Parts: sequence; structure tokens; C-alpha cells
Amino acid sequence: MQHNIVSKSIVLAAALVAVGFTNMSCRSTGGMSGRDISTNDNQTNMITPPHAEQATISTVSLGGTSGEDIKRIMSDYVPALNENIGDIAMVETYDEGLIVTMNKGNIFDVNSSMINKDAKSDLLRVAYSLKQMPNTFVVVNGHTDATGSKDYNDKLSRKRAIQVANYLKEAGVDEKRLLVDGYGEKIPKYSNKYNTGRDKNRRVDFIIVADNDIRESIINTGSVR
Repeated sequence: MQHNIVSKSIVLAAALVAVGFTNMSCRSTGGMSGRDISTNDNQTNMITPPHAEQATISTVSLGGTSGEDIKRIMSDYVPALNENIGDIAMVETYDEGLIVTMNKGNIFDVNSSMINKDAKSDLLRVAYSLKQMPNTFVVVNGHTDATGSKDYNDKLSRKRAIQVANYLKEAGVDEKRLLVDGYGEKIPKYSNKYNTGRDKNRRVDFIIVADNDIRESIINTGSVR
């Protein structure tokens, strides 16, 4: 099943390129691992992450008047997202897209791409929200903590993204909408010095952008059909 999402991601990326947008799923990005080595942690100092996810949105942004129309459309989704998942995720608007970051992290056990049982209910709520906004592509981004080798973490983070994408598919999100990416240890949200921070860095987040139908409608007619 994992290969379905990966191959479909390549097809979707090609579809984006066909209307002038950049491949979002097959970029070479980093990966974080999931292995705890430290003890009790009540202090998790936030680390300011690089803006890699924002850059991904910018690569597919139209700009100009068309871009402003897409911004408005994407912003209209935010109230419902906050109502549905605001207690478990942070919804951020950026340029012509949205970034949804799970608050709790700890979706995976250490050194594993299998989704924790406790995280599945939260992901079901994410799936429900995504089904309410069908005219979008969703990039599932996998992350790990900073233990383990970079190469291992890169691969693990992508496996995590694939597992979550498949789980969303099983929950009813159209497979054609799903792309995957793995950032490895490149974007820690918390300090990797302590257990709690590493737990939260073993996570996924989601980039949401308008699909080709919306883009083509705006480009060709100046409105959404």
C-alpha cells in the first residue's frame, strides 16, 4: 500500500508541473529519527525552524490577482479547521496555502514508522477536516528527532509520511489529493536535548494548497467554477 501513495505522489506532482507548478512530493529533504536517550524533561526550549514548508507553498503560488483569489479561498477554510481540530493542531496561513501542525507530536514510537494507537483518533479528525475541503492537495510531511544518522532519519521521516498518508486514505481522503515528503531532523519544533522534546519532534504536519481545478478556473476565467 505504501508504494501506491508514493507513485501517486509522483503522478500528482507531474500534474502540478503540467499547469506550471513545481513538484512538491519528490524534493530531497531531510529526516529525523526517533530514539530517546535522555531522562526526565520538563524544559523543552522551542527552536525556530527553517522556513522549508513555507518555501514549498511559495513554489506553487500563482501570485498577482490570481494569487490573491487563492489566498481568499484558502483563508475561508480556516474557521472550520480551527473548529474541527483547533484543540489538537495549529492552523497557519502562509502565502496561498495552509500549514497544519499537530500540537502533541509523539505520533510514532522511537525508531518506528507505525502510528501510535493514541494518535489515530486525532488523525481521524484531521481526515474529517480534509474531506470538508476537497479542492485541495495535501502534502504530508514526516519528521523525526535528531538521534540516529541523518540518512536513516531522512528515510524514516518519509516512511512516517507514507504511513499517515495511507491512514488518511483509509479514512476516506481521496488518494489523488495526497503527496508525501520527509524532512528528517531538519525542522525540529522543540529541543532534541530532552525526552519530551524528542517525543514531540516525532510528528507529521500538513501543507494544504489549492488543487488544479481551482487554479485553472482562476487562471482561465478569473473565478472559481
